[in-house]
Amino acid sequence: MLGDYRIEGIVGVGRMGVVYLAIDRITGRAVALKVLREDVAIDPVYRERFRREGELLAQLNHAHVLPIHGTGEIDGDLFIATRLVSGTLRTAILGGPIAVERAMTILACVASALDAAHSHGIVHRDIKPANVLMDPAPHAVFLGDFGLARDPEGEALTAPGQVLGTIDYMAPELLDGEGIGPATDIYGLACLAIETLTGSVPFARDTDAAVMYAHIVDPPPSVCDRRPELPAALDDVIAAGMAKDAEDRPASAGGLVMDMLRALDMPAPACLIAAG
Repeated sequence: MLGDYRIEGIVGVGRMGVVYLAIDRITGRAVALKVLREDVAIDPVYRERFRREGELLAQLNHAHVLPIHGTGEIDGDLFIATRLVSGTLRTAILGGPIAVERAMTILACVASALDAAHSHGIVHRDIKPANVLMDPAPHAVFLGDFGLARDPEGEALTAPGQVLGTIDYMAPELLDGEGIGPATDIYGLACLAIETLTGSVPFARDTDAAVMYAHIVDPPPSVCDRRPELPAALDDVIAAGMAKDAEDRPASAGGLVMDMLRALDMPAPACLIAAG
């Protein structure tokens, strides 16, 4: 037991927390119970990041941001209880090619969540398939893990010289910590689009250093080279989303996905239409 939650098993282990399948004994609802890992709980920076993740999730009451049911601290254990979701985009990609229409629905839902976060002054900073949670219903797509997010006051909670994020989706400005803003997430979304549509990350290199260098120097890859049925016009859209200079990227995450849909001659999914 952890307070009112009966722990049934482990769902996964992340950078900061262990996620359990738990039952809220008050409501009877099954939840994903994220608890700060013991090995990082002694660090006040990690404790503050974890607390703030719960605060940001509670603030972002949006259809495609992972719904939160409660947060707290019991006997020194920090926890966040959220909707229990059956899978992730990471798992879906590993399962084989994703149909283009399905891929674009997923990307549209993520873009809608990002634009909502940006409207609150929040930059996610860790867009990747493992942080996109999904249930079988077409629009049951949720952006989660705001543990690295920059808050509206701009507090980074970063040690000197520390780089936060996941290198396969990391905008050039994340490498030096300067100029981080909504365009940083738009770059990550463009990287996510490449992997969602093609099954492979933008820059597959032998070392982390080589991947970082590619983000800074190399041109974006061609998605139509990797998946020939995709139109060449899509390459130009994704290249704009991965522009080295943040000012050259689309103004919004939804704008990037709308440009992709136009290149594909596809209508906007309901989640983007609802977002306006």
